[in-house]
Amino acid sequence: MSTSAIYYVGVDVAQDFLALCGAPTASVENTPKALRSWLRQLKTKHPTAHLVCEATGRHHHYLQGTAATAAVPLSVVNPRQMRDFARSVGRLEKTDQVDARVIQYYGQVLSPDPTPLLPTILRELQDLLVVRQALVEEHTAWQHRDNLLCPAAHRLCQRRLRVIDTEVGKVEAQVTALLDRPEATNLQDRVQTMCLVCGVGPRTAWVLAAWLCELGQCNHRQIAKLSGLAPMNCDSGRFRGERHIAHGRTPVRRALYLAAVVAAQHNEALKPYYQRLRAAGKPAKVAYIAVARKLVVFLNRILTEAPVMTN
Repeated sequence: MSTSAIYYVGVDVAQDFLALCGAPTASVENTPKALRSWLRQLKTKHPTAHLVCEATGRHHHYLQGTAATAAVPLSVVNPRQMRDFARSVGRLEKTDQVDARVIQYYGQVLSPDPTPLLPTILRELQDLLVVRQALVEEHTAWQHRDNLLCPAAHRLCQRRLRVIDTEVGKVEAQVTALLDRPEATNLQDRVQTMCLVCGVGPRTAWVLAAWLCELGQCNHRQIAKLSGLAPMNCDSGRFRGERHIAHGRTPVRRALYLAAVVAAQHNEALKPYYQRLRAAGKPAKVAYIAVARKLVVFLNRILTEAPVMTN
């Protein structure tokens, strides 16, 4: 199929409905039944239709799954990039229909590649880790209240912390059971391979397996950018600014930073590197980020030959 033959449809996703541009209708309910009916009409009228939408956390998942079943290509775009594109073409106003038109124009101008649908096992793992992270954050919040002077309030805090610990344990047991399924063999192998590296424990490996499935499929620069650990230049003419990390995937960067703190103290290859950076006057946080980048690049290299997750 030639690029010129592709018919792009802009989709602005909301919780209850989708605003459309280039489709037979202006909007459609965000339910699997309504989406299946709409996609059948779209394929009949535009056989080469290609959907483009923004990533919306969970709201675009019905669309992504239904489009994959109907064999309609779909590109899921980073919302920050889409907003920057809208500003670049002078669209400063923001409504659902305006966003849908901008998204369609984005597809026509940049021709984004279709976004592959993640295997079901990976999506389930991501959901469990989202719940676990929410529980961990709640645990931290209650820990900060643990110094209350009122004995009754102190007991309530302690009781709540014990409940959260129990819930975290249950979620982690479900993750372990998920990885023990026959269809998760490749995923389990990747987790076990990562755990062989000093500094990477099971929880870090779970996060990397779930949110950085490109490990082993990219070069070292690409994987550092996806992890949010690549220093970005800030130069202009004679000006040479400081380089800072930016963007990337937050769960991955958080997990790698914590792993780097351990690796900087116990990993035989990374400990001297960390010490050299500190001796050169680098702040501890900068040195840990550098160790985290080295760590993810090494993991990317050892997973190059590992099996790739497929549906």
